[in-house]
Amino acid sequence: MRLGNICVTVMVALALSPLLDAQTLKSETTDGGSVVTDLGYNIQVNKGSTLHRSFVNINDPAAPVRLIAAGVQAKYGRDRYSFAPVGDFSASEPITALEVRFVLYDVFGGRMKTLSATEVTDFSPNMQLALSQLGSWYAWENEVSELLTVVAFVANARLASGKLWRFNEKAVSEELAKLNLKVTSGALEPTKEERKQ
Repeated sequence: MRLGNICVTVMVALALSPLLDAQTLKSETTDGGSVVTDLGYNIQVNKGSTLHRSFVNINDPAAPVRLIAAGVQAKYGRDRYSFAPVGDFSASEPITALEVRFVLYDVFGGRMKTLSATEVTDFSPNMQLALSQLGSWYAWENEVSELLTVVAFVANARLASGKLWRFNEKAVSEELAKLNLKVTSGALEPTKEERKQ
């Protein structure tokens, strides 16, 4: 009887292993460049700092879209600050709409805000496309000064077949916790002001 129970347990574990693997997220960190933001006329935010920002991409192997060195850069122009998305993405199958979220963390690992960008257009598979086409967001000087870590992940995708794909909030939250980044309930959902369309 025990041998039978062991066989059943092993068979169930083997049957579920592809499902468990699908929930295993993959994080990759890249250098996001200096925290110094040049305003012109020899004026800089964070002048003299040697800190570099980190871009953390959380990719779900089950997602139809993969992010590559995605993050947010602080910019200054036309007398205002902004956050602009950088990096690339590629689709593994045809998609017709995409939402990417960027969770911004300060120099002490505290969450600042969650930015969202939605693009409604047709994307072909296996093409590497720039995230810069997703627009930008207004930023305050203190946000530009304090920003150190940007976590990017695909939140939603609409496939050409009509099927919808949505991220696993619990799995992304657990991945952030592994990186020692604070996340509270609802922190991965952007406010109306944090959405860019």
